[in-house]
Parts: sequence; C-alpha cells; structure tokens
Amino acid sequence: MEVEEVGEASLTMLAEKTLHYPINLKHLAYCPTMSLLALATDDEQVHVFRTNGQRVFGITRKNPASKVTGIKWKPDGQSLAVAFDHSTCIVSALTGKIMYEKDGPAAVKDLICCLGWATNFTEIANVRETASNLDDSSTLDEFIASVKRTGASQQVPSLPVELAFIDVASTLPKLSVLPMGGSRGDIFNSRVSLDALFKPLSTDSATSIDVLIVGHEDGTIHLSMSEDFSIGAFDLRDADPVLSDSRPLLHCSHPMSTTHALLVSNGLEELHVVPFDLRLICTAGRYLSLLALKVTELHNLLRYLHQVQEHISSEIRTSQDLPSRFMRKIDETLREKSDCTWVQAAYQLVVTGHCYPEAKEWLVDELGERGHKRWDKAVNSGYETIRRLTHESLLPALERLCVLLSRLRGLSRFQSSDDLLGLSTLELDNMLDSTNCLQLISYRLLKCVSSESKQFGAFSMWLRHEIEKQATDPASATAQEIAEKDLSFDYAGILAYIQGAMMQSQMLIYSSSPADGQPQWDLDAEGRPLFVLYKRVLSDESKSIRPEKQLPGLKSLLRHLQAQSSSTFDRISEAQRRNVQFGEHISLGTGASSCKDMRMVVEVLTLIRAVFIRVLANQDGKKDSNPTGEMSIYIALGPTRREFCGPFVQSDGRCTLIQAAIKVFRITLLIESGVSSTKRVQYDEIPVPAGAVRDIKFIDDEALALAFTDQKGKYVPRLLKVYYRLKGRFGKTLRYRERGLIHKEDKVDTGSILERTGIDLTNQNDVTFHTMHRFPTGKVWIPQGLEVNGRMGKRTICVVAEDRVHYRQFDIDNRKKAKMEDNVANPPEADLAFKLKVHTPYAQNFSYLLAERMNVNQVLESTLSSDASTRNNAEQQLLQAAEVDFSGYVSTLAHELANEQAQPHIRSAAGIALKNSFSAREYARLRDLQLRWRERVGADVKTSVKGLALQTLASKDSRAGQSAAQFVASIAAIEIPRNEWPELMPALVQNVGEGEDHLKQASLVTIGYICEGEDTELRDSLVQHSNAILTAVVQGARKEETNPDVRYAAIVALSDSLEFVRTNFENEGERNYIMQVICEATQSGDSRIESGAYGCLNRIMALYYDKMRFYMEKALFGLTILGMKNQEEDVAKLAVEFWCTVCEEELAIEDDNALTQAEGGTELRQYFNFARVAAREVIPVLLELLAQQDEDSAEEDYNISRAAYQCLQLFAQAVGGEIVQTVLGFVERNLRHADWHWRDAAVSAFGAIMEGPEEKMLEPLIKQALPVLIQMMDDTAVQVKDSAAYTLGRICENVSDAIDPQTHLAPLVGSLFTGLSSNPKMAGSCCWALMNLADRFAGEPGAHVNPLSAHFPDSVTHILRVTESPEGDAQLRMAAYEVLNAFVTNAAIDSLPIVAKLSDIVLQRLEGTITMQQQIVSVDDRNILEEIQTSLTSALLAIIQRLEGEIKPQSDRIMHVLLRVLNSVGAKSSVPDTVFATVGALANALEEDFSKYMDSFAPFLYKALGNQEEPALCAMAIGLVSDITRSLGEVSQPYCDAFMNYLLHTLRGTSTGNQLRPAILQCFGDMAQAIGPHFEKYLSVVAQVLNQSSTMTLTDGAFEMFDYFISLREGILDAWDGAILAMKQGKVDSLRPYVESILKFLHLVAQDPNRSEALLRAAMGVVGDLADAFPGGDYAEAFRAEWMTQLVREVRSSQEYSARTKETARWAREQIKRQAVGWGNGEKEQAIIMLPYDVVAART
Repeated sequence: MEVEEVGEASLTMLAEKTLHYPINLKHLAYCPTMSLLALATDDEQVHVFRTNGQRVFGITRKNPASKVTGIKWKPDGQSLAVAFDHSTCIVSALTGKIMYEKDGPAAVKDLICCLGWATNFTEIANVRETASNLDDSSTLDEFIASVKRTGASQQVPSLPVELAFIDVASTLPKLSVLPMGGSRGDIFNSRVSLDALFKPLSTDSATSIDVLIVGHEDGTIHLSMSEDFSIGAFDLRDADPVLSDSRPLLHCSHPMSTTHALLVSNGLEELHVVPFDLRLICTAGRYLSLLALKVTELHNLLRYLHQVQEHISSEIRTSQDLPSRFMRKIDETLREKSDCTWVQAAYQLVVTGHCYPEAKEWLVDELGERGHKRWDKAVNSGYETIRRLTHESLLPALERLCVLLSRLRGLSRFQSSDDLLGLSTLELDNMLDSTNCLQLISYRLLKCVSSESKQFGAFSMWLRHEIEKQATDPASATAQEIAEKDLSFDYAGILAYIQGAMMQSQMLIYSSSPADGQPQWDLDAEGRPLFVLYKRVLSDESKSIRPEKQLPGLKSLLRHLQAQSSSTFDRISEAQRRNVQFGEHISLGTGASSCKDMRMVVEVLTLIRAVFIRVLANQDGKKDSNPTGEMSIYIALGPTRREFCGPFVQSDGRCTLIQAAIKVFRITLLIESGVSSTKRVQYDEIPVPAGAVRDIKFIDDEALALAFTDQKGKYVPRLLKVYYRLKGRFGKTLRYRERGLIHKEDKVDTGSILERTGIDLTNQNDVTFHTMHRFPTGKVWIPQGLEVNGRMGKRTICVVAEDRVHYRQFDIDNRKKAKMEDNVANPPEADLAFKLKVHTPYAQNFSYLLAERMNVNQVLESTLSSDASTRNNAEQQLLQAAEVDFSGYVSTLAHELANEQAQPHIRSAAGIALKNSFSAREYARLRDLQLRWRERVGADVKTSVKGLALQTLASKDSRAGQSAAQFVASIAAIEIPRNEWPELMPALVQNVGEGEDHLKQASLVTIGYICEGEDTELRDSLVQHSNAILTAVVQGARKEETNPDVRYAAIVALSDSLEFVRTNFENEGERNYIMQVICEATQSGDSRIESGAYGCLNRIMALYYDKMRFYMEKALFGLTILGMKNQEEDVAKLAVEFWCTVCEEELAIEDDNALTQAEGGTELRQYFNFARVAAREVIPVLLELLAQQDEDSAEEDYNISRAAYQCLQLFAQAVGGEIVQTVLGFVERNLRHADWHWRDAAVSAFGAIMEGPEEKMLEPLIKQALPVLIQMMDDTAVQVKDSAAYTLGRICENVSDAIDPQTHLAPLVGSLFTGLSSNPKMAGSCCWALMNLADRFAGEPGAHVNPLSAHFPDSVTHILRVTESPEGDAQLRMAAYEVLNAFVTNAAIDSLPIVAKLSDIVLQRLEGTITMQQQIVSVDDRNILEEIQTSLTSALLAIIQRLEGEIKPQSDRIMHVLLRVLNSVGAKSSVPDTVFATVGALANALEEDFSKYMDSFAPFLYKALGNQEEPALCAMAIGLVSDITRSLGEVSQPYCDAFMNYLLHTLRGTSTGNQLRPAILQCFGDMAQAIGPHFEKYLSVVAQVLNQSSTMTLTDGAFEMFDYFISLREGILDAWDGAILAMKQGKVDSLRPYVESILKFLHLVAQDPNRSEALLRAAMGVVGDLADAFPGGDYAEAFRAEWMTQLVREVRSSQEYSARTKETARWAREQIKRQAVGWGNGEKEQAIIMLPYDVVAART
C-alpha cells in the first residue's frame, strides 16, 4: 500500500554558506568537540568555519604546487591534521598555527591517501569494569567521559605508578613566549601556542592515548602517538601478498579496542578490510600514554631550545653588526694614515688623552651624537634581549628538560627490561649530562652578558664624552667643564671593553659553533662525562690557561643533544614497533563504490541488546554473556559505478538491468590479548533507485545518513536516516546474512526473536518513512556530499550541494517532527534506545510558530514579562523569526496589531516589535533594516501591511493607535524619499479633516513621528509635502477644535514640522496665519497646549529669527512675559526658554557677523537686539522666579528656578554690563532676607552675571562681595551654602584675578573644605569651586612655588579624611577625589614630595579594595566598590602624570596592584577604563623601562582589544597601544604582531569596526613611528586598510557623520605619516608602491570643503615628510601640481589657523622646494627657470 507524504519532515537549518571555490568532498571534517567545520577546496586551500559560517582560520600550503590529500581532527578537537602530498601538518585549533610538520618516511614517496586519528584507552580492564556499571541507555560520549573520570581510581594504588604520574612540571615557571622570527616554524611566539604544546598531565592523559595513522598510496601505514611520538611505518604487503597493490581508503577504531581497521582497495577495485592490531597498548598499558606524552614534550623542548639558540645567535650578530661597520670604516682610514686600528687609537685616547686627527674627524663628523645613540641603542638592546632570552627562556627550558629526562630515567630503571618501553638508562644519563653542560654554558653566557653590558655602559659614557670633547674648542669654557668630568669614568671597564668585547665578544664563544678549521672537542668520542670536561675547561679558562681545543658552544651542544635524542627515539620506536601487526584481511568483493563509510562498534554495550533482553520474557532481565573482547566493524558501500548508472549494456549488445543497492557489511572480530581474529562476516543490501544515493555517512552507533535524490523526479532531494543496528521506524530494519547465504533466510543472530522486514528504498513508503529532511521544491538543491558530527545532543550534518560551492548545516537532534514520529513509530523500548531529546528551537520562520501551535499572543506577551529570562527568550524568538522570514513576520504582526479582538497589551507588544524591526541606533544597521523591507517583502505584502497599519490608526484603543503611528512613521521613512507611498500624506490629511477624534489624534501623532525623523533623505523629501503637513496640523491646532487631545497632538506635530515649511513661512499671509494659531494656543487654558505652543515659538525663533521683528513688537513680548508668570510650571519654563533661545540666537549672530567682518565680508545677518530691548522687563521677572526653589528637588531636576538662572546667565552674556545694576539691587535687598529662598536667589543672581560683563566692572564688586560670600558658607540653609559655593566657583572660573591670594585664598580654601565636609548636597559645588581654584592658581608650568603651596598639605589631609571611609556618601567621595586630582595636577615643585608620599596612601587603599571583592553581596555593593576603585585609580593617574619619571621607584608596586585589580573586576566593570589610562600614563613616564611589565599586562590588553561588546573599553585599549608603542619604541616590536592582529580583527567587526576605525588608523601611525623600519612587514596590509578607508565620502546633509568623517581622514593621514617616518629609516623604497595612493588622497582632501584645521595640519605633515623621504626629486612633478601649491598656500596664509598649523605648512613648503630642485642634472636648469624667484634665491 502506498503511503502519502504527510507534513514536512525537516531539520533545523543552522547555516548556509557559499564559497568561492568548489569543495573537495573527500576532505570534509567536523571537529568532535567544538562547532567547527574543516574543508578543502579545489584551489587546494584548507578553511575552518564556525557553524554560523564565520571563517576561523585557514592553512596555507608550504609548496604552492602541493595538493591537499587528507583532513582529520584530533579526538579532543584541539588539533587538526592536514595532509599535503607526502607531508602532514598538525594545526592548533586555538591559534590556527602549525604546531608540527612531518614528512612521510624517507623511503616512501607516494602521496598520502588516508588519515585516521583516534583515542584508545590504555587500561582496558578498568574500562570494562566502568562499562558494566553504566546504564543500558548510556551513549558513547557518556561512556568515554565516565572512563576518564574514574580512570585508575578503581585500581589498587601502586607507589611507583603514582610517582610516575606526578606532574612536577606544573610547579615550574611557564616558558616565556619567544619573539617572532618570520619563519613557518615559529610556533612559540604566543602564550596560547605554548600552553597547547606544554600541557600538564591530567587524568585523561593517564587513561588514554591518541593514535594518528597516515596511509600512503603504496600501502605504507605510518603510526604515531600523541602527535609527535613516531612508532614507524608498516607495509600492507606484510598482511598478505594479495594486498601488494593496495592503498588505504578509510580508517576506523573504538576507544575500547586495541585493534584498528583499514578499508583498502587494490588495482582491481577489490575492497578489503585489514585489522591493525596495536598490541603495544596491552603490553605497555598506562605507561604508554606517559611515554608518548613525555617523548612528545621532549621533542617540543628541543625545538624550543633550538629556536632560543637561533634568537640568541641572531641578537649577538645584530648587536655587533652596527659597531663592526662603524669600526671597519675608521680602521681603514687609520691603517692608511696612522698605521694603527681603532682599538689601538681608542686605547691610546683613554690612557694618554691623545686623539689621532683621523679619529677626531671620525668621532665628530661621522659618528657624532646620532651615531653614538645608534651604537648605544643597538648594543644595549642586544645585551638586554640576550639576557632576557637566556634568563627567561633558555634556563627554564633546560630546567624542564632535566625534570623530563629524570622522569624517563626513573621509568627506565623501574622497568625490568628495556624491551617493554625501549628506554635505555645509559642513553638517558648521557642526555642528562649534555643538558647539565648546556645549563653550565647558559650560566656562563649570562655572566658574560652582565659583565660586557657593564663594560659597555662605561665605554658608551666615555665615547659620548669624547665626542663632545673633540667637537668643542679647547679654549672655551665648555671644554674646561667637559675636562672636569674625566675623573668620573670607570677607566678599567672602558679598557676591558676596548681590549675584549669591542674586538670580539665572549658571547660568540659560548653561543656559536667553532670557526672553520679550528680544533674542537669530539663530543661523541669523549669517554668521560661531558659535564666534567666542561667544568675542567672552564676552570682552566678562569685561570687564563688556554685550552688546546675550543669548547663547543650552545649550537654544537644542542646538535649533540639532538643526536642523542634521535637515538633514544629510535630505540623507543623499535621497541613499540615489535608489538604492532596486521590481522587477517577480509575481502568484500569487487566494484568501485560511489561512496563509502565505516565505523567500529562494541556490541556488548549496545542499547538494542538491552531492549531485546527486556522484551524476551524467558531472559528475566538478565544480561547476555557476550564476550567483552568482541568488536563489530560496519562498512556501508554505496552502489557501484555500474549500479549507479542503472541499465548496463553488455558486449553482445544486450541490456541488463542492474539493481542499484547499498551494501552494509558487519564484520565481528574477537580480540584477545591485543590480537584479533575474524568471528563472522555478515551483510545486507538496501535496494535504491539508480543514481539516487550521492553520499552515505554513519551518524552514530545506530543509524546512517543518505544523501538521496531521484533522477526521474519521483522524489524531491532529501536526507534519509536508516538504522543499521536498531529496529527502525514502523518495524523496518536491516537483515544481516552470513556470507555465502545471500538468497537464504538469515539463520544466525536474532532473526527469530523479532519479526523483521527488509528496507527497500525503491519503495515510496520506505523512502517516506526514512526521510529526515526534504529540500524545498521551488529551488533545486541537490545534495552531493555529507559530513556528520556525532556529538550526542549536538549532532549536526553538513550537506554539500551538487555544485560543491554551497553547503548547509542542519541540527539532527532538533527536528520539527521528532516528537510526532516518536509517538507514532517507536514503542517504549525503541524510545529508550533512540534517546531522542526534543528541544524547542527558535523559529525558522514565523509561520513555524503557528505550525507548532505556539500562540503568537503568548510570545508577544512574554516580551512584556517582568522576568528577564522569559523576556529575552521571547525577544530572541522574534528576532530569529524576522531574520529567517521577514515578510511573514511583518505580515503576522501587522494582523495582530490590527486585530480588534486582541488584548490591548498584546497589540502594543506587536506594535513595539514592528517598530523595533525598523529601528537601530547605528546608521549602518538602520540602513540594513530598511533594505530588508525593500528587498525581502513583496509588493502585495507591503500593500497589505501598510493598509493594516493605516486601519489601526482608527482603532479606539489609543495604545494600538500610538503603536500604529510609530509603525507607519518607520515605513514612511523608507518609502517617502523614494515616492513609494504617495497616498500616505493625503490619507492622513483626510483623517484629520473628516475622521473621528481618535483617528484625528492618531493621524496627527503619525505626522509628528514622521517629521521628527533624523534621516537626511526623509527630511529633504518632506519639503515636498509641506502643504499637506501644514493643512493637517493647522486644522487640528485651531481654536475651533473642541477636543484638547486632538489640538495638543496638532501643536506637537506643528512643532516637529516647522523645519520643513520654510517655503510657507516665507509667504507673509501663511506665516501670519500660523503665528495667529500658535499665539491663540498660548491662551487656550489647557497647560499641555500652552506649553506646546511656547515650544513652537522657541523653534520658530531659532529657525526664523529674521522674520520675528513684527511679531515681537505686536504680540510675543507680552505673551512671553505673561507665560513666565503662569502658575503652571511647565508653561512658565517654556516661556523662560523662549528668551533663552532669543539670547542664544543673538549671541550666535554676533559671532557670525564678527567672523564675516574679520574675513572682509559685507553680508551680515540681521540683528534686532531683542534681548537688550526686553532686558528691563524680563530681568526682574527672572529674578523673582529665582526665589521659587523647591527644597525637596534633586540636583538633576530642571525646575522654574533653574530655568530662570540659566536664562539670567544668557542675558548677562548677551547684554553685558547693562543688567549689573538691576541684579545688584536685587542682591542687596535680599542678601540678608529672613526667608532662605530670597537669600539663595540673591547669591545665585550674583553668580549668574560672572560671565558677560567686563572684568574691570566686576572686580571691585567681587572684592567687596567675597568676605560676605565666604561668610554665607556658614548659612543655616544648605541650599544657600550650596549656591554660595557654586558662586565662588564661578568667580574662580571667570574672574579669578579679583581674588587676592594673600587676603582671600586662606579663608576661601578653608570655607570650601568646611562646606565639603558639612553636607553631601554641597559636595558638587564645593569641589567644582576648589578645582577651579586649583586651575587658576597653579602658576607657570614648572614653577617651584605657587599660591597653593602653603595650603597643599592641609588640603590633601582634608581630602584624605573625607574619602577615608568606604561607607561614606558616594557622591561626596567621588567629588573629593576629583579635587585631589586637581590639586595634584597643579602642584608646584615644592609639593612633589607630598605627592610622592600620597602615592603610598592611594596604593594602600587600592590594595584594600581587592580584598573587598569577597564581601560583595548586592549590586549596590559592587557599584560602590567600582566607584571607589575608579576614584583611587584616577588619583593614581594624576600622581603619575605629575611625578613623571620620578614615579619609577613605585612602578613595580603600582603595576602589581593594577594587575590585581584587573584580575579581580567583573566582565562589565568600568574600572578597566581608568586602569588602562593609568597604565598608559605609567608607560609614558617610564618609557622603555615599562617593557618589563608587558608580558604580565599584555593578556589584559589583548582581551580588551578583542572585546567588541564594550566599544568604550576597546577604544581605551587602542589608545593604550599607541601610548605603549610610543613609550617603548622599538622594544615594543615583539608585541606588534598581536596588536596588529587584534586591530585588524576589530576593523572587520560589524558592530564596532567603523566606530573605532579612526582610532585604529591613528594607532597604526604611532606603531609605525615606534618600531621604525620593522613596520615594513605590516605596510602592505595597513596600506590596503588606508586605501579602503579613504574611499568614504560624506553625503550631503549627513551632519551627524561630519565629526566621524573628519576624524577618519585625520586617522588616515596620521597612519600614512607614521609609515613615511618609519620607512625613511633605510626602507624608503618600500613606500614607492603607495606614493600614488597617498598623493591621490591628499588631492581628495584638498578638493573637499569638509575639513578641519587638525585635518589640514596632518595633511601638511604628510606632504612635508613625503617630500623629505624622496629628496632626489623622484616625485617633483606631483609636488609642483597646482592643487598642491594652492593647498599649502591656503593653510600657510589663513588667519583662522593656529601658529602651529601655519608653521607646519611653511615647513612643508620648504620640503616641496627641495623636492622640486632636487632633480637630475638634465632637468635641473629647466626646473630652476620654472620656479618662483624666491625659491631660486633660496637655492642660490
């Protein structure tokens, strides 16, 4: 009976990706433990992607001609093996770097064709005991985890064994990261790589071992363990001569099996299964894992030591190279003219003071101060680097090597025979002996570095002294001063250096191999221990006894140790190789299958057995005694090529129909003592349509997956799931038969236990039953290849399309129909066996929510839940639904919004969700959302959705109408600029004119939302609709409108639309009508309407000041005075703000007119002096309003009193001294008033006029008022005291010259500190006044004493007392620390000792906060602690900036405390921002000395650089990179690789890349200047980024992007300037490919009117430096271009720009002159003729 396909069987799609090159289906692999997919493409590149399609890393080929021949993940997912031709690379999954690169056996030249990587348990007995305690339903994942947990815990402890597994190495210091060497083998240059290579022993490593099998085309199998422990190569021909022409295809294994299996094929296309018995797992047991790990670690240590030695040798050569070049040049001159060398001349100069003339000329003219600096820096940095490499890398590695060799030696002595492990105690003793020699040499090298460094320090000081001395006239006073310094030098050290290290450093003897032809010790021939030999020779050297032969150095010793290690490795490998053999091969028949896969299973643990046993009543629940050593190998073979093609034409012309079928073989092996034997071979066939099966893969121990299609179109492409070990759906299962009984009933196994029927995939019913996913029918998507990740609960399947360019990933464990199928198809026993866990997935589309019967209302209601988890889950479901099917999502929510039967809050939630679908804070994100509406929603759906939205405006539910208004405005912002919704505005106007009140209100609100949009395109297009907008809003705002809600909505909409009705406002009749409507609204009696009307007047005054003269005279003056006296505070505030707007506008007009006149312009803006004319009437009202304070108002509350104060300030600035007398009269009348409100108003009024009137008018008033104000700091009302403190701050800020330090400063400071302590409400005002005081009386920079010096100690003591208690008021504490920072910043030199002592107190307090982390019990506690830490760190920052280099004695403690703080704070804390700023200040203070903290601090900096979720912290980290690189200079080079990687990664980030781009580009420039020519390695990448960034343009009207645009261009120029300066130091040719791009960008800047002074100054810097970099006139023509000349002239002659900018332009002009006249001789005269006269004169 045919069964129709009901429903839609499908899997949840996780991702879809398209690649540039087709995927090689043979090389596709999932990571076993992480969501990573590795694949190779036809261009022979290997890529690793996350499940979401993001590329993690790629592997490049060592040889461009090589091809990818295999990919395999390590079982723990930490490494990836990639085979290229004959070699195998082991790549770290954490770093993407190649950890090991191994070529195949020397005798094997054939390509690699098979990779296998598996885990094997080394204690099989324990594993079996663990397995017996597990539940029948346990999965393989759970089983492995249980074994690793229990490990050896169930064995009786053995002291030697336990000692062997003690991890001593974990107590040793970690190995240091090595500098970058630029080679492919650099794997020790990051902490992640080192930690991955030198992992401590764990329980997992003690109970299991990883086996890597590499198969070659000639049948050679290479076996390795733990990545780098090679066992050896084995030939398949040893298994059977039949396999002489075979090659391995597939590999499989099981953790419990010591036998692995290989599927091999010979030249006749015969398939064989070859067991591969690893008896060594049984014989060596748990020692095998220890041995493999330690041998691998030994190999890694030798590689590490080799790289350290290479770095040391390189540094020695580098440090000696520059001095050698200097000395070679002077040696040649001295030999020619004085018959001596520089060594002799220098020695004579030190001893006698006589200097050869040639040496003098060389010292003064050639070497000079610059050459000496280069010499000093090269040698000193070389010594420091060598010391660091020896002390921090070489010696710790040798210490680890000694521990490791001692462990192996103990293991060899514990074993009774060398045959078991292959360890030789004698060989290990010799290796320990060599290691001891290396340690001795290393200590000697360290001593040598210290001695020579000290000698060179003395020599360098003397050399600098001699350069100055020889360059000075002997008769001058300076020469006498220089001569007096002679006695202070260490002459013994100087002479020792000249005779010794300057000629040849002793470091070369210890680090390098002996020179050619020089006799040396034969290390292999020496009979005694090498350590004794070395000690004797070094002892003789210390006694000045010259040895007969040169002692071998580091390089020779390491080579000798490597040879010893190779011999040990070979012995171990040979011992283990004897315990590896091939088992008896099994032939599977002939035929090249189209696809194949294999898997090994332990039958005793299968779930099916437990199910069967429970079904059989006569078994009584007892388990079968199946042998524990029994393993099954399952091989699934797709149809052969002939079967795949269908009908086959024979040679006689007859056509034979060949039934295509999948063959599944089950081979049962019996394994005893590590040796396998074949117990039975069974198989079954699954008929399939011809060409239907494209690929086949095992999913797990129960089922396999098929990529299934049908060439005849009977079935849509799909994925099938066939159970090969358990009973399938509807009773379908495989029917295994013994070989040779193909056409008979299966008489073996369990055929009589359950009724069984075969599977026939040519039958539509069976295809339907086994379908787990169908591909959509609308678009042909045929699966071609599969890869399955078998992690239980996280199983995914990757399906590659037929074109091999596309692939999709699906979640196997989250099927939409899983629950339905389980209930229908599977009995309880099968349900137990399958263990299907159904999780609710996020919706693939919104219709899926309905299909799953999830109530849309429930999801929407959950978005309003008070529970954060519920709310976030619902929001995520909505977001996911919108991403997958936006059209259906919008349509569904629009219907819900328009549904009058729905609950109001549900409709509001739908409206909010719709609005959020079109809203974003970031401009780029907003554009993406708008593009989604335009491109992913069809025209019919758009029409329907817009109709529903307009329909909802008429809803009587006001909240639904409000939500609909927002939704309509969101769509209008997209469609109105493109004229895609022309009927919207007429519809809204009609609603206002004809609709009911609620429809009128909703329509007016919609117009308001549309008009307040910030999109530039929308605002430009709204001008076209000004008539319609005005018609609607004025109609609703008229006094004839009886509904106040409608009238208020109209007034608000009118306010929002005023900007777009300029054309209407130019028309006097329309303007008069609009003003009439607004003025009438100010007298409506409804406070909402009145406040809205005054708001309209404010905007009109700001937009149309030039049109307001008539209305001010006729109406507005009187209306606003009445409005200011209105009893409704909201109305009064907006009336006061009207006069604020008047003052602000007139101040702006005065500034604009002054600027125009300064530039010689004549077109001045109209200026009506509204403020000055109205001052006499307005000021008294404002003064009265000052007294309407609310004593209960918070500091941030904006009330009528504060509005009046703000307006009075603006009047003082706009009118000046004209209001002083009016205000003074008010102050005198009320300063002693009994009511504190009037006293406070008087004090505030006096403070408000401190800016605006001339200082000479205010100074006598202030001197008279200061004693009174100081006295009022003791007023009974805290409000008055607060105002007095604020007024004192205003005086300090604006008229500080009126304060006499001798008379006023002491009582002023005392009163402010008293006020600071008296009440927290005054903290802000008192602290602001104190900070202004500190800034104004700081004196000149560098002053020894300033007016604050006498008050500094008491001030600091007072502040410390206020901030002492963490339980005190947080506001007061923060303000007090800000005052402390101001006092420290402005401290004179005589106060610096107090500042230095202050650092101890601050550090002590900061240390105390770290322990407080343990006492946090609430969010408030955490906030208080973070506030304290931020304040203390800010204080520390101020101290460091003030002390500068004098902070050095405290630097170690400071960094220690700061690192502890960083380590203790939470993820979202704000403390790291301030800590980073402090670290930057410390780096600036210490300069190169800061390098010693970098290794400890770098991880925190890297973490912040990569934290794109916190842009502020990331930006701070970027700035800190600039600070550190500028401070360290070239010393920062080892960290620049990591810096560049993080910065480039941030640039690629979608969330923060653009936001942080300017800062990153500036950081590139700082880094380039810091490391100089070393920046060349990054130049090409940086240039690409800069060229890409320079393409950005500023669209018209995008004012919000102006600052970003300018800062971006500044960053580009800063980066180019830094690169130019760096490359000028000997790498200038590297700049040539980019000169054209730089000039092109400069031309773009010159032509663009959008620019700033800083941008042009940066441009001048780039012009000058670029011209200076090529002084030969290489680009003279470009520099003589008209635009270049015009740009420089414009900047140089501008009156607006600062002297610094103009000076930079003048300097750039001089460099251009040199460029222009620096041509070759053939063009020189012509160039001079064409230049202006002044340039020619300058050249002459």
